[in-house]
Amino acid sequence: MRVARLGAILFWLLAPSLGTPAAGQIAPRLTGSTVIDQLQTAQHDLAVRAAGLPHSSLGATSQRLASLADALRKTLGSDAAKPIEIIAADARANAYRAYAVVQRTQAYLEASKGCLDADANAMADALATTVELVAGGTGSAKLQPVINGVETPDHRPLFVLRNSGKDTAFALVGVNLFDAQCEDPVVTATDGQGQRQNVQPSVTGVLPNRIELTLADASQLQSGSYVLHVVSRRKAFLVGCAVQPEAVATLQVAAPAKMSVSYALTATCSTPGGGQVVEQVLPAITGTMPEVSGSGTVSQRIALRGCAEPVSYAISAKVTFGDGHNASIGPISQIASAGITAGLPGGLSLSWDPSVRALFVRPAANSCKGVY
Repeated sequence: MRVARLGAILFWLLAPSLGTPAAGQIAPRLTGSTVIDQLQTAQHDLAVRAAGLPHSSLGATSQRLASLADALRKTLGSDAAKPIEIIAADARANAYRAYAVVQRTQAYLEASKGCLDADANAMADALATTVELVAGGTGSAKLQPVINGVETPDHRPLFVLRNSGKDTAFALVGVNLFDAQCEDPVVTATDGQGQRQNVQPSVTGVLPNRIELTLADASQLQSGSYVLHVVSRRKAFLVGCAVQPEAVATLQVAAPAKMSVSYALTATCSTPGGGQVVEQVLPAITGTMPEVSGSGTVSQRIALRGCAEPVSYAISAKVTFGDGHNASIGPISQIASAGITAGLPGGLSLSWDPSVRALFVRPAANSCKGVY
């Protein structure tokens, strides 16, 4: 008996070193005030990002987040400082939906870094639709179903689907999406106006926090909003599996962004003559790069003739977008031994490598995480 008691005392003394969570490891409970603060931060960050994408929907979405924060503050009232789980059902549902909007906005801010402007704008449209539909949702439940995000099979945030290829798989992530005592959730796709889409997703796997889906033929998707409506059921005492409030997620369907880049490369050469070295500017070499999209780098070799010893190079370029508008840069000059790299409108970069005498156009970052 003494041995057992001594063992219990030793276990109690050693428990912190055997896996008991240390102070500060447990996240604080989510409160309404926290959600409001996060909405305000997201609103500010979107406004900053909107300045770099003046033709996007980000400015309007930023204002919508500000309105949502004000509305939530009024709804919660004196309950704002309380954990969300213990406030009234309707207010709790609104707070959870607002929190889902925060998470989706944070995902956009991260996933859109380095994207071509066209892709970032399409992602912004997906975010705008998400904010409008999720924040405007109705219905409440004891265990509120909410979709916090959409992601690829390798867990990247997903905002834009390309309407090309087949067998596209993705997942909805959230809370209270499935009760194992009831049938699988029903997922229906509509456009932004609520009309049923011709291409419907199939549910391939379910967990309370994840619904995995596949599209058999994504090439048939029409450009625009692809809204996913999730209706789940939950086992209730004496009444069986009851229908829960609808949870909503949104993607944007868009064709790959395409841009045309034309260039003019001018070489300055040194030519010996009369005991002196004379510099001569050769006629510009002009051309158009292979079609550019967000999928990778394109390149083109430049044949320089009549210039044995180049002194410097100068390059100008013009980007023409799918809608017909264009923007130019240059001329940018550099000594012949050094390369030239310049940012192009639309989120591209242009590089001249004199060692191989080739031009390269690539997205400013290696990939756009929010496009699939």
